[in-house]
Amino acid sequence: MTDANADVVEPRRPQEERRLSRAWTFTHDFASSLHRVRSAVFATPMDPEWHQLELLRLAVPAFCDWCTIDIVEEGGGLRRFGFRHRDCCEQHGERHDEPCEVADAIGMDEWHESVQRALSSGQSQTGAGAAGDGYESLIVPLRVNGQPFGAVTFANSVDSAGLGPIEVLAAEQVCWSLVDVIDRQRLTGANREAARQTQRIARQLHQLIAASITVAGMGTEREILRNLAGSTRSVFDGDVAVVSLEGGDSAPKCGVARRGKVPSFVSDDEEVGVSVPSLRRGVNEPWLEGDWLVAPILERRDRARGVVAVRRTTPAVFGSEDREVLTLLTQMASSALGAHELAKSIAQSEGRLRTLIDAAPIGIVEVDSNGSVRYWNPAAGRILAWGAHDLEIDSPQFPEATRPDLLALWSEVLAGETVSGRDIVGVEVGGRARTLTVSAARLPSTDDEEPGILTLVDDVTNHRELKAELRHAHTMEVRGQVASRIAHDFNNLLTLISGYAEILSREVLFDDRSTQMVRDIQATASRASLLTGQLQTIGRAKVDEPVVFDPAAVMESNAEVLERILGSKIELQWELDESAGNVRVDPDQFEQMILNLSMNARDAMPNGGRLSFSVGPFKLNDTEASERALRPGEYVKISVTDSGHGMDEATREQCFEPLFTTKGPFKGTGMGLASARRLVEESGGGIRCSSQVGEGTTFDIWLPSFAGPVGETTVQLETPRARGDASVLIVEDDDGLRRLMSQVLRRNGYEVTDAESGERAIELAGQMTTPMDLLLSDVVMGEMTGRDLAFRLQSQWPDLRVLLVSGTADSTIADGLREGSSDFLPKPFKPSQLIDKVHQLLSRPR
Repeated sequence: MTDANADVVEPRRPQEERRLSRAWTFTHDFASSLHRVRSAVFATPMDPEWHQLELLRLAVPAFCDWCTIDIVEEGGGLRRFGFRHRDCCEQHGERHDEPCEVADAIGMDEWHESVQRALSSGQSQTGAGAAGDGYESLIVPLRVNGQPFGAVTFANSVDSAGLGPIEVLAAEQVCWSLVDVIDRQRLTGANREAARQTQRIARQLHQLIAASITVAGMGTEREILRNLAGSTRSVFDGDVAVVSLEGGDSAPKCGVARRGKVPSFVSDDEEVGVSVPSLRRGVNEPWLEGDWLVAPILERRDRARGVVAVRRTTPAVFGSEDREVLTLLTQMASSALGAHELAKSIAQSEGRLRTLIDAAPIGIVEVDSNGSVRYWNPAAGRILAWGAHDLEIDSPQFPEATRPDLLALWSEVLAGETVSGRDIVGVEVGGRARTLTVSAARLPSTDDEEPGILTLVDDVTNHRELKAELRHAHTMEVRGQVASRIAHDFNNLLTLISGYAEILSREVLFDDRSTQMVRDIQATASRASLLTGQLQTIGRAKVDEPVVFDPAAVMESNAEVLERILGSKIELQWELDESAGNVRVDPDQFEQMILNLSMNARDAMPNGGRLSFSVGPFKLNDTEASERALRPGEYVKISVTDSGHGMDEATREQCFEPLFTTKGPFKGTGMGLASARRLVEESGGGIRCSSQVGEGTTFDIWLPSFAGPVGETTVQLETPRARGDASVLIVEDDDGLRRLMSQVLRRNGYEVTDAESGERAIELAGQMTTPMDLLLSDVVMGEMTGRDLAFRLQSQWPDLRVLLVSGTADSTIADGLREGSSDFLPKPFKPSQLIDKVHQLLSRPR
């Protein structure tokens, strides 16, 4: 049994030794070949293709019957690099493109699929069939730097024992050595190319620096373009370079530089000589156009005015570094051209400024820090009677009456402030007392130059006289416009809101949540009606109803409301002296004044801040009262102080004027402070605003202290109203308000007929067979007023009762109607108030 086993094993041992010897020889010879190349002192880096051919030479016939190397091309396909076969080594020892009978006998489709599998998986593929009938194949993928590079196919005939694990291991070792060689050669080439690129970029940057220094000293656009073109050609070693401007008044124009020629400037009526790429709108990065490298000259980030282009045939390819260098060069071109245009613009601006100063109607005077005059324009010569500016004569002097004010003003300016609009009254110029307005600012100066002061002088004598004459007429015009155009429509809207809110309150009587919301609507409408009150006070249409109250208590009761309105970003501080005293003022307008001041303060502190309220006693002596234009005596002082952005002097002086606002359209009415001043002054007090930009604003209010008892508000309980059965003619041009009044009266049993105008009411009255009991009419309507309509209808129906409603008129509007037959109801009103008025009027004895 032992002998039989020996007979089976013994024949296989020489075959394994042959395989081992063949594999060892193949790997040893390839490694020795690599070592000889690396150790040669005079050796230069070998082309990777030499190593691939060496692999073919060593593999066949010593290792396998045939071997092929295939390379992956850029598109992913395979290209046959070399093929070697035992029977045709002499003919095809190197890579070839000629037909080969052995190669043609291989099953290409099956072999191609095996190669693709090896490249995809990165693993060697073995098997039969892919290398042809009777052959066993091994495909080893070549991956360089993690990417497919190619594949090596080894094949042995089955008769020569094929390819076993020993051959597979040897083949993979040799292929991995080949990959290492290829990777090393690529790295060496990349390093050398990087070194060459670094040297080239260093040379280009050196040339760029030299060009920037040269161009910075150019005084004309012609010189800049010509030198930029020469620098561009030199930096890129180009055949031709062009710097072209396509924007501007004198465009197109360009600088051209050709190899071996002096750079030149080409004007618009000359030919450049080459076809230069045009500017691409919207493209802000360099681009290739044929054999040109082009980059835009950017005037701004999104706007280009020209191009820098260079053409180079050797080497023909521009790399990414070239694009970056060209970008730097175009930035330099943009800076140089921008600096030139800036200098030209400055020169033009100086000319325009000189013309503007000479033509200015306001006197412009430059003085030194001591007040000595250096220069004055013609207007200053006329205003101050100096005559024309002349360097040959001595510096003139300001009038003696202005010296104290001007010296103080110049001291403030030298301290860093800018003073504007300061009046100097009673300055004698040309034998007449004049009023001058002066402003001053410090002129910029260098370290070794004495600072100058620019002083503006204007004679406002005639202007102030005319302004005083027009102020009264203008104020009355504004009041009339506010009262007639705004209050009427606004009161109609408030009547609708209040009316429907009262109706709704009865519908949701047992719904606490809805009831509360309706009450909030009513409260909001009541507060909004205060704005109508402001409009009427500006127009003098509303009669004040002053009462005696404690301002500290009123402000304390409104603290919670103010906190909700102003928001959490505003910190409220209160200093309320309960013993400060009482005042006699319209309470609604007082509350509105405090609310307006608070909201103005909130708007001045958009990012939050501190708002302080204080109330305390204040006694004015004769001097203090004279300064405030008040009578001496006991006052209650109310102060509202915020930490907001403050006001400049011009804004502070105008803040109390009607309709003046700095909040912009739809953000402020400009009436709050005007109403506050009117309320305070008509109550015998005074109001003053003090403010500094960046430091906040304070409003101080002095109201005469009143010793009378505090007024009490009577709470009226709602009582059931009798239902009516009379006929009512409603005349109102506002559709919504007309519908509301009709609905309210009908719900209370009245028979209602409505009309949208007085003319329509006359027409309806002519069609009626029985007279109406009551006329309910708005006062302001189109061509015919409610009062005129009442006269017409009372002449037709002598017993007609008349109820006039208005948001701008008062109860005197009903004067002249039949005695006892008319009444007045101001807007806004509630439905309950309307029903009460109608019922009271109809209940009067005839």
